[in-house]
Amino acid sequence: MSQHALWHISYWAWKFIRKQGRFNRWQTNGIMKEVAPTVPWSAAKFVKVKGNKSPYDGDLLYWSKRNSVLYDGATAKTLAKQQFKCQHCNLSFLPDDLIELHHVDGNHNHWKSSNLVALHRHCHQHQTIHSLKQGKSGR
Repeated sequence: MSQHALWHISYWAWKFIRKQGRFNRWQTNGIMKEVAPTVPWSAAKFVKVKGNKSPYDGDLLYWSKRNSVLYDGATAKTLAKQQFKCQHCNLSFLPDDLIELHHVDGNHNHWKSSNLVALHRHCHQHQTIHSLKQGKSGR
């Protein structure tokens, strides 16, 4: 829905409330501010792709940095710290890769950046990270 469509809905509601005859225009404005508060809106929140960049040009670092905005704070910080590479296999993250955070000490309540590493989902679940730990503990 565009900004203009929201404005039209808000204006229609304002007129509807006014036609009821219970409120003057200042009271109606107050009601509308409570019901439909103003939301900041921008036409272009995305970052444009640089003119000479292409997904096929081999610049994985550029595309990894660009896609890191899709992740939350802890994952984005960990990705930047690791230069957008998997800690286990040392390969750059591709746009379609699923990225998971691994807690080095195994404590999932310990969210300090020194305890977190970003891994490919495959490296985290199927490779040696957890399978070695299970093998060592005899499970």
